[in-house]
Amino acid sequence: MAVEEKRARIEKTAGLSQAGSRLYEPYRALGYIASSIPHSIQYRGQTAFITTSIGRSFHVYDAEKINLLFVGPHFDHDVVSVLSIGDETFASTGGRVVVCRRGKRVCELEAVSRGEINSLVQFGDHVLGISEDNTVVIWDRNTRELFTEIEFERESFAVTALVHPSTYVNKIVIGSSQGTMQVWNIQSRRCLYEFKTMGSGITCMVQSPVIDVLALGLLDGRILLHNVKQDRAVMQLAQEDRVTALSFRTDDVPMMATANSEGDVALWDLDNKRLMHVLQNAHDGVISSVDFMVGQP
Repeated sequence: MAVEEKRARIEKTAGLSQAGSRLYEPYRALGYIASSIPHSIQYRGQTAFITTSIGRSFHVYDAEKINLLFVGPHFDHDVVSVLSIGDETFASTGGRVVVCRRGKRVCELEAVSRGEINSLVQFGDHVLGISEDNTVVIWDRNTRELFTEIEFERESFAVTALVHPSTYVNKIVIGSSQGTMQVWNIQSRRCLYEFKTMGSGITCMVQSPVIDVLALGLLDGRILLHNVKQDRAVMQLAQEDRVTALSFRTDDVPMMATANSEGDVALWDLDNKRLMHVLQNAHDGVISSVDFMVGQP
């Protein structure tokens, strides 16, 4: 009888092994430090910190050694945009913008009923975002109250990107999927100027190191350097696939990096207007953001 019981135990154990033991099931993916949401970089003195979305929370890292410093709270919905200002992190999730400090929830910006809020950016004492219903929403960062809203008709101007041109007081430039741009004064809530179409949808915009000049990434793969004060093209380059991110070196070397939806990063020599190098498959998937560290190569 004892022999039969032992044989039964052995057969039962073998059956469990074939089915798969729970002992070695995956628990945590080491190295999962970011999602497809663009990261945010902030500087405190000479130290840089990177904030990344990780599904329903966010991580804050020391940029030098990529050490994990803080983990944000767990939200009920995915984080669709993050913005770091000083010691505060603004996380857009579930149509709300939550303010956290050192990973702890502090408060929320005044609620708006406009769906998800994407593309959070800082403009002085204001936080701006693009809502799901095609509105640019602007909050006062200090009071947490809604400052103003700028609504657009999606059929004629579907908002895709916005940027504050350096030295332009109270003004932002807003780009659209129709390829047009508009300059708005957020204080008076007036459209000051509208540019002609760039010939393709605008996917991203950043300030260049040169005053008045913005870099525009387009859906057809072109990169335009455009003088917004004079409304004229300064330079045009082109890469394969749509442009998803742009960045400039700030150490006096005229170089720009652009990314695409295939995971490639292109490096451009702006003095000679030529492609220097392409980092193919630098990322496994769409590159949503790319940045040169300030003052570094």
